[in-house]
Amino acid sequence: MKLFRFPSITLSNKIALFSLSTLVALSALQLPAQEKSQAESPAASERRALDPMLSEERANAERLARADSRVKKLLGEAGIRVVSVEPVVMKPDSLEQMDHMARYAEVVLFRPEGELGARVTVSLQQNAVTQVHPLTGSQIPMTTEDLAEAFQLALRDSQVQKMLGSEVQTFRVQVAPGEATPSNAENQVTGLPLHSTDPKDPCSKHRCLELFFRRGEDFLIGPSVIADLTAKHIYVERRKAQ
Repeated sequence: MKLFRFPSITLSNKIALFSLSTLVALSALQLPAQEKSQAESPAASERRALDPMLSEERANAERLARADSRVKKLLGEAGIRVVSVEPVVMKPDSLEQMDHMARYAEVVLFRPEGELGARVTVSLQQNAVTQVHPLTGSQIPMTTEDLAEAFQLALRDSQVQKMLGSEVQTFRVQVAPGEATPSNAENQVTGLPLHSTDPKDPCSKHRCLELFFRRGEDFLIGPSVIADLTAKHIYVERRKAQ
């Protein structure tokens, strides 16, 4: 992937939406380690709307979402990521109509190419997609995959290589809670989604992450490293004195 160097841009107006570690925690909902087995869960007929999803339910919801003709028309079929699969409660016309036993799943899909997404509501009891809503790139939560992509872009930048020094190859992307931690992962990379209020700033329109490098318990002090995932660019600039 070709990297370009850019003149310094003002990033002081960037607003941190929320930490990637919090966002990535959402993706942990997909992890088998956090799922209850069929034997530990109540019978399907007894499961309530927001009971944790079984692996079978999760897989079925994803399959139905990907196979829906509206989703295919919106996103295509290739290169689609599953961002999250979560149980949801459908809003009734009145509280009296609330069905606490109806099982629905909300599947968020994302196609990095073109940065298009979809929020798909699946009825687990009817085995059918009930709603499909398009999402823009800015509406898609950042995940571990985004962080990994940002880190790979950063590794190609000479200033980042100089900052990390001889330990550059020992850094690993911070994983979501419950995921297996890579061996020798004392040196980790984490990230913070950024959005700029300056219309001249690429990060006002693009999906951007600021990367942070941690050696053991301490974060490295150095220039800020911004990964523009939309443009596949890295911005490195000296941090302003506080």
